Amino acid sequence: MPTTPDGMQVCPTRVDGQPVLFAHSVTKAMCQDRQRGHYHKCFTCVHNNARGGEVGKHAAEALAKLAPASKVSVG
Repeated sequence: MPTTPDGMQVCPTRVDGQPVLFAHSVTKAMCQDRQRGHYHKCFTCVHNNARGGEVGKHAAEALAKLAPASKVSVG
């Protein structure tokens, strides 16, 4: 992934590390504005305020550990 300019972040940056179809470089203020406006991609983003303590450098690892346990088998 290309580097972002200082003061910018990629929106969205998924917690599971998967690539996104469309990403934008935004400022932290733009990110906050999008979250307040319930932007449809924010719920999967590491910068999502609603994730609380789960967010951070290790958010992808935390989600990966939870993912197998959350799968439901249908059969």
